[in-house]
Amino acid sequence: MDDTINNLYSTFAHCRIGDDFTGCDCCVGPEHSARLADPPLRVLTYDDLERYSRKAISTWGNVRHFKHFLPRLLELTIEHRDDFLDLAVVFGKLKYAQFDSWPQRERDAVNRFLDEYWDHQLAGPIIGAFEDSIDTVLCAISNALPSIQRFLDAWISTRTNNAKRHLAAFILNNDDSLLKNGRLSSAFWDTNASPHSEVVTWLQSDAVFNYFDGDGDAVLIDDFSYAWTQLMAIRSSLLEAQT
Repeated sequence: MDDTINNLYSTFAHCRIGDDFTGCDCCVGPEHSARLADPPLRVLTYDDLERYSRKAISTWGNVRHFKHFLPRLLELTIEHRDDFLDLAVVFGKLKYAQFDSWPQRERDAVNRFLDEYWDHQLAGPIIGAFEDSIDTVLCAISNALPSIQRFLDAWISTRTNNAKRHLAAFILNNDDSLLKNGRLSSAFWDTNASPHSEVVTWLQSDAVFNYFDGDGDAVLIDDFSYAWTQLMAIRSSLLEAQT
């Protein structure tokens, strides 16, 4: 992803930090702002930026400042995906910053990152059937964009064992909530927004059914096989709720 990251830095290089980078007086002092504004952007660490990632725009700085830090923030989510308080908060700042209204070149750079970041997550190894890494990432992206259909389509077109295991884990992390409440489990999913509806509809699709069915690879071995049973139960439950 090096080229994609470098493209982010070059795209947002015009967003200078300036001398107006301040935060809410009750929780962000001048020394906190100076600690982020003074060093070169690329040397800022996760520890430097984690607090800012939660307060960006709402109580610390404005959209221009957020754009300045955005390349480094997104770069840090690769290595520190599970370290942020919640990745959905970090990615959700894009929607808060009205990302859809940004210049096309800026939107293209961010979308390119999100697409490659998603591919990177699907390719990653999975430790166990209840690992929630892909759940975390998909929910985070749903907080950034008005639609995540292209990521679901990319998932189905990625016919690797790791990608299939991630889907099995996604099902097993959400089955209880889907069966009981018809919604995905994380509280960071906005059940009134299109991304949530897209995922629920997608899980009932033949594309997901056929993704598991018929090629006999290792995704259905051992504890992952239970995902197939739960997918069938989810499909039936959601269909019944619609009738």
